[in-house]
Amino acid sequence: MARTVLTVTTTAAAGTVLPTAVAVDAANGNSFPNTGREMIEVTNGAGAPVTLTITTYGTYAVGAVTYAIADPAISITNATSKVFGPFDKTLYNNTTTGHVDLDWSSGTSITARVIALGTA
Repeated sequence: MARTVLTVTTTAAAGTVLPTAVAVDAANGNSFPNTGREMIEVTNGAGAPVTLTITTYGTYAVGAVTYAIADPAISITNATSKVFGPFDKTLYNNTTTGHVDLDWSSGTSITARVIALGTA
């Protein structure tokens, strides 16, 4: 499955006009490039909760045993917006793409936009 990449908008000291949020791709999932300074705003305009699952790529070791870190699955109540981030690169970046990977339980009336904190 080829994930749909979300465009990242970077803030500036002089102000940044935020773009309109876009519909999420529940069938294929979404992703966005991550430098560790990004956040994602998700709005659930549906009549029921939706679950966002954020894939983790980090592991931790206890002695000689390495464990995968569970992917957080977050419920977003209907008719609400939530903001998530920032995302640690070691834990959340796909080792092939450098993107954060997102999966949705439904895409009906769900929108998102990614905002990166600028440096000036």
